[in-house]
Parts: sequence; structure tokens; C-alpha cells
Amino acid sequence: MQMTESYQTIRMPRVVIGVLVHSPSKPTILVYGNLDVEEAVVSDGWGTDPFVMTELGEYLYGRGVAMDKGPLLCWLNAIQAYRDAGVRLPVNLVFVIESMAHCGSLGLETVLKERISFFRNVSCVAMATRRWQSATTPGVVYGSRGLIYYHLEVQCCNRDLSSFEHGGTIFEALPDLFYLLSSLADPQLNILIDGAMHAHPVDLNAVRCADFNYAECGENLQVPRLPNRKKKHVALAENWAMPHLSIHGIEGANSEADVRFVILHKVIGKFSISLAPNQRPGDVTKALQKHLGVVWLQRASPNKMMLCEKFVIPSWSGRCNSPEYLAATRAMSKTYNVKPNFVRDGGSLLAPSIFQRVLDKNVVVLPIAEHDIGGCPVNERISVDNYIKGSQLLAAFMWEYAQEKPEGDSVHGMCMPNDG
Repeated sequence: MQMTESYQTIRMPRVVIGVLVHSPSKPTILVYGNLDVEEAVVSDGWGTDPFVMTELGEYLYGRGVAMDKGPLLCWLNAIQAYRDAGVRLPVNLVFVIESMAHCGSLGLETVLKERISFFRNVSCVAMATRRWQSATTPGVVYGSRGLIYYHLEVQCCNRDLSSFEHGGTIFEALPDLFYLLSSLADPQLNILIDGAMHAHPVDLNAVRCADFNYAECGENLQVPRLPNRKKKHVALAENWAMPHLSIHGIEGANSEADVRFVILHKVIGKFSISLAPNQRPGDVTKALQKHLGVVWLQRASPNKMMLCEKFVIPSWSGRCNSPEYLAATRAMSKTYNVKPNFVRDGGSLLAPSIFQRVLDKNVVVLPIAEHDIGGCPVNERISVDNYIKGSQLLAAFMWEYAQEKPEGDSVHGMCMPNDG
């Protein structure tokens, strides 16, 4: 159950737990997936109905086809392939499927604790989400940055006003908000908050081996200039392990195409700070509060300012020198005929940290969708070839994981990051 802001209780979607156990002697993989997707409306620019999967040319279009429902179906396809071939699954599977992944995975941790008996024999956790870092080379995700999402509210009066009648007679909220937001980072993307720029060392082995064309990425996105002088290792280090601040929008501001002369009584700036793996969210929020307090005093505005921490996603790191990562490497190599990248994802995934905290199990993320400049966030898509090979990848991963543990000295010949 969840309580709304109006103190009404609503029932949350159920978490689905499915068990496929064939032999106690086989390893058990916990497969995580989610059915919910990000919001999507046709007016955002979709060329198809986002909630009706549509095949156009070589691609499947629809919300969730690349990173939510699509990968979950790949797991089911992989299982069906074993059955069609008359081969028993080489591993035991425990599915955990939620429908609140895009709402902070509310209730997931509680379900894991209450149903802990389902997970006592789990060997590792595997999930198929995210995209490849490269357009041509698959990647194994071995960790991701954390994230804190904030609302910064400024209020100047009790209702919206007309600038014809009240312009120049009050201190307006929107200029105050602009002033505060512009104090958070400089034009070179450096965060200006004391105590919020702790870097984390990046494994150079993984960075050097990564197949990633930074200059080509900039050209595809048609950006005027790249901030890291087209240096791959610098760009990857910034994306994988450095704090970053992004401003996402202003709630309450006029975004209509027509001309309006409104003085907004309250505006809310929405921004997030991506955390380095060694940063603690509480320390970053304290540093931000101190920074905004100093800047607000300098502004000397009589208006009301309030910072609200909306949600926190901790960073996480997998143990790379382990059977599950070796199995992932071999499965990708056999499926795509190329050695995979090892990627510390620049985004933020909440589920891995929950599984690590509650079950104390290693987590490996196996993206099936290639990097696609035309596929996100509007017109999300996955190529048919990617989808088919994604199913093959997961079938191969189960097979490789069931094999005997390989020799440890084979680990570092595959550009795998060092643990720790």
C-alpha cells in the first residue's frame, strides 16, 4: 500500500515471483525484470502509438521495447528455445518482476525480505537492461553511478500576477531561481558545490579496451562542440565515475507557444546530481544545502526558497572476477563474435543496489539494445536483429554459467576491470 499526498491509500502493483527449479545441484540465477515504462504521449513526437509495438523496416517501436518489456521477453524466448530443442534448462531460475521500477522500485525491498525463502539458493542476479555504450560492440555493465534528484522551489507571492500591473513592484520568483541554478555549475560542466566533486578512479584496463568513438558520437548528435576534446578515455571517465549535474526543467513556468505576460508566483527547478561510486548521498545533499544557503544570502531576496530531495539511487559495483561475469563475457563473445566492452554505466540503476543489500548477491547487467541515437527517449526502438540476438545471448549466458568455474588467469585477458 502507498499513501498519496491527500492521505489516501492506494494498492501498488504486485511483484511477480516465478520459480523454475529442475535440480538442486544446478546454480540458480535470479532474473530481474520490470513491466512498467516511462511516460510517453504521441504529442512528444512519437511516429507510432508508444503503447502498441509496431514493426517498421528493421526496427520494433514502442515504449519499453529496448530496456523494459523487450528484454524480459528475451528471457522467455531463451527458455522457450531450450524447450523447443528438447534440452533441459542448464540452470535454475527465479524471476522477480516488478511494476514500480520507474517509481523508485517502491515495495521491492519489502517483498524480497518477506519472501526471502524463495532466494536462499540464488547464486547471482542477472538483468537485461540499458543500452550498449557502442553502436557496434556489446557491453557488460559492471556498475553505475548513483543519483540524487532535487526540486528547488522559489515562491514570491500567493498567486500569478500580470507584469502590466505588478512588474517592478515585487521581487519575482523566476529570476531568483535562474540565479540559484546558474550557481551550481560553470560553463565547463564543473560542479561549483564545495564537497560535491569527488572523483572515483576508473579502471584504465576497461577504458582502453572500450570500443567507443567519442567524435562520431558528437557528430551523430550534431552537437556544436564536445567538452572533452574528442578524447575517449576522458569522456568515458567523466561518464562512468565523475559527478555530474543536469537541469531537467522548471515546473510552473510558461512553456506555451503564445505570448503571455505572467509573473509566476511559484516555480520549481528540477535537477539531478550523478554521484561518483565513492560518494555518499547525504554528504552531497549537505554540501548543496550549504552552497544554496550562501548564494541565497548573496542574492538577498525576500522570497521563500526550499530544497527538496525527491529520491536517491545509490551507486553499485559488481564483482567482475566471478563466474557470472566470465559467463557473460563468453556468452557475448559467442553471440556477437566480438569481445564485449566492460562498462560502468553513466546512468543510475536502483534494483542492483537493492539486491546487493538484501540478498548479498553479485549483480550482472546484460544490455541487449545497441546504442541508438534514434531510439530514446522518443520513438524508443530496438532492431529486430538485436532482439533476436538478445534472446540468443541470454540462452548462451545460462549455458555458460552452468559450466565448471574457469581458471582465474583467463579473466584479465578479456579487458575485464579489476575488482575493488
